[in-house]
Amino acid sequence: MGVLAIIARLVIAIVCSAAIGFERETAQKAAGLRTHTLVGVGSAIFSIVSIIGFDGPDQARIAAQIVTGIGFLGAGAIFRDGQFVRGLTTAAGLWTVAAIGMAAGSGSYMLALLATIAVLAVLYGLRGIDEFVARRTRRVQDRIEVVMEDARNLSHLLKFVGRIDSSAAQMNFKRTPDGGGALEIAVDPDRTAMLCEMIAAHKGVKGVQPLSPLYWTRPKETDG
Repeated sequence: MGVLAIIARLVIAIVCSAAIGFERETAQKAAGLRTHTLVGVGSAIFSIVSIIGFDGPDQARIAAQIVTGIGFLGAGAIFRDGQFVRGLTTAAGLWTVAAIGMAAGSGSYMLALLATIAVLAVLYGLRGIDEFVARRTRRVQDRIEVVMEDARNLSHLLKFVGRIDSSAAQMNFKRTPDGGGALEIAVDPDRTAMLCEMIAAHKGVKGVQPLSPLYWTRPKETDG
């Protein structure tokens, strides 16, 4: 393999992976332009090394290790935030960028370019549809604020609320200087009054009040 062929494969890997990383960067995700570009280039380098330095089944063995390695990296981009799971789309993007880098590194330029176009079409084209479906399917909920004496009792209180209303979700929590906390919960509108009464009687709760939509915090969003 000549130097020009190696340069061409690396350039294709950089361009394709950077295009996908740019979308993640504009969406303000933790793994953005540089991360995706490095994953794509790294996969291309491994693919080139496997072609230059090894023959026969060893080439496929290195490619398989790329798939395994990117799985660990993608898992690190996924984390749980309350009842929400974030990073799934970013992890899938890293996994796909690695495949595109492998295609570029192995000399399949057309495959790498077409795959990049397809991924960008999914990320940009389906974003509006995803948001539309989310708005149509999102259940209308009320919000209540619970003032606690001790912030350390948060998990116990959330379990108590969950037993009464399984659809209840923590939206925000702020610690207060006195060691207490203010908890904002989204609840089923049909159970708001009952929840307020039962939570108010719970040990360690200073007060409970329904919140006007004007005071709602911005809802947490899953990675899309």
